[in-house]
Amino acid sequence: MRYIGPFFRMNKLSQKEINGQLFHLSKEAIRTLVLESKCGLVDSVKNYKKISSSIDITTSGNFSPLLCIYRKSSPNYIHSKNYNGFDEESFKKDIAPITNALMTSSILNLTTYYSKFKDADEKLYSYSQIYKRLAKEQLDFYSVNLRNTEGIFIEKRNLSENNYKGFNLTEKNNKFKFSDQAFMMVSYNLYSMLYEDDDISEDYNKFSLEILQMLNEFKEKIYECSFEEICKILTAINIFYSNSKNNDAKILIVDLTDYLINKFDEKDYYVDTLDFTCLLLINLILSFKHTQMITFNEKAKEINNKLVSLYDDEKEVFLKLSGKKDLKYSCFDITFYFLAIIMYSKESNRYNEYKNMISSLYRKYFINSGLITCWPEAPTLDDAERYRGLTLNSSDMLEENFFRMPTISTPASLGVAPIFNKGISYSKKKDSFSPSGSSFDSFKNMYIYQLIIFLFKDDFMRETNLIKSDLSYRNNDNNQTDETYTDDISLREDTIETPDANLEDIENTILISKNDDLTSN
Repeated sequence: MRYIGPFFRMNKLSQKEINGQLFHLSKEAIRTLVLESKCGLVDSVKNYKKISSSIDITTSGNFSPLLCIYRKSSPNYIHSKNYNGFDEESFKKDIAPITNALMTSSILNLTTYYSKFKDADEKLYSYSQIYKRLAKEQLDFYSVNLRNTEGIFIEKRNLSENNYKGFNLTEKNNKFKFSDQAFMMVSYNLYSMLYEDDDISEDYNKFSLEILQMLNEFKEKIYECSFEEICKILTAINIFYSNSKNNDAKILIVDLTDYLINKFDEKDYYVDTLDFTCLLLINLILSFKHTQMITFNEKAKEINNKLVSLYDDEKEVFLKLSGKKDLKYSCFDITFYFLAIIMYSKESNRYNEYKNMISSLYRKYFINSGLITCWPEAPTLDDAERYRGLTLNSSDMLEENFFRMPTISTPASLGVAPIFNKGISYSKKKDSFSPSGSSFDSFKNMYIYQLIIFLFKDDFMRETNLIKSDLSYRNNDNNQTDETYTDDISLREDTIETPDANLEDIENTILISKNDDLTSN
């Protein structure tokens, strides 16, 4: 049964509705990409046969859990007698460690959501079990197949036409990136934190701590990296600290944040690097929450004020610093600007001051600009997910606009996956947007969806009465009730070439050697 509500004209959405819609979009997009797209190497469905009788795993051609995800493809579905998924001809079969770490972190975070459906919705509850099993399979796959002989995670490429058995992975290049290691650290640690009783968790935790040790020991080499790369590393460490409360990570947060503030003041990043400027603001908010360093809060206020000054209240857009008639926005420009403003307004207790701006930005960029291809359907009235507390009582029913705007096309109606396009163009004269083409970039999308899930999952679960305000495993250091922020930042996959001698030192220090396979247990 499908709920047909009254005609709804959006004027100003509340923060709860915006949070709900973005979380719903992200969890459904992750499910589509990870379990149905076939855009990567696919795990054996036999590993999941006994998990749930409510999902037809053995006969459904749609169920194809990914061990790893490729870099790019078309988002269009191909449906035929023998194949369901994205167009294989469009696959760019590069496998980036950072992207796959984001994917694994996303499904691990979602296990805590779907676990709440036990005894209420068997199918939704089964996703918590599927994602847990898949996350372990992915992490074991990464440790064996995405590292070089020295144990460092590097980018690989599948030379085989087969996306199942018999894959042939080769090193795409041997360029070393600290951010790859840092985000893998987050994923292995998160599994060990969520599933402490699993036999493998102790090894995963040890593995993540060895990566952290490497980052600390080679901090001076990190300082030689680009501003963008250091932002990525810092965000990964902020996430790691959010989950682990590790004191060595906290010390590194202080050092890297202080260094980034000084580096940021060396040039005007607002003009050419707006996305990373917004990421710096996100990092400053996180770093202040984790360390209470006043200088971090002061710099966050300064950057936020500058970002707000870019907003045109009349046209309800933020205008990049450019003299061009048409402005180009990347999906990172938009999502990071928007999320940075939300985070700052919430952390500074000034949401009422920013609520009109936030609602207008959301409507303009996320709903009406063409940045997002489509939006998943809302749960039906027969679904427990549609009700607060999973009660199925009409008094607890959530309106459709808590999940989506009814005017937006669905994946089924368009035959495409719900993804963020690469970017959009804005005409100042016409006050209109045009998308820059539709293609699935796994790095950009996995980053955005992972970030949104982390930011809004706990708020969504509180609003739907799935958790109480004091039951989040991400407890705030300051005992506030809204510990909902963390970020997997890795925007541009620019590479860091480390001199051979230094790389050799790092390789001798880092991680577990390939002979100490994590799957040995």
